[in-house]
Amino acid sequence: MKKQCLECDRLRDCQDSASAWFFLFIGLIATISVRLVNVFLDFSPFWAKLSWYVGIVGFFIYFFYKYRQLKAMNHFLTKSDIARKISSGHSLSTEESRFLSSLLCSLRSRKDSINFFFIFFTSGLALLLGIYQDFLR
Repeated sequence: MKKQCLECDRLRDCQDSASAWFFLFIGLIATISVRLVNVFLDFSPFWAKLSWYVGIVGFFIYFFYKYRQLKAMNHFLTKSDIARKISSGHSLSTEESRFLSSLLCSLRSRKDSINFFFIFFTSGLALLLGIYQDFLR
């Protein structure tokens, strides 16, 4: 069974699966690759194309993984009808409470913070490099 973080204050004690970190790594490589396309265009069309393909395939793999996770969560939410139970004041089962607790704690995910920062930082860097290459050089 997948280890779940049931208490947000203990979230740092919980270990994400190796596959979750693997897919994050793929997403980070894809992010770098797509942002390097313009840099490589000045040096080698081959490396620019390779970088583009690595980035697009990486994003495809990463977002397919994230889609499957979201689909599984949505399936459980639909099957258990948690939203209706909460809004009508009905009690949740132990499984539903654990799922909801895990879902809420995942909003504090360290991996997502790393991913968002990395995308923001590399986008800014790519923008600055692009402005330099296109207008200041």
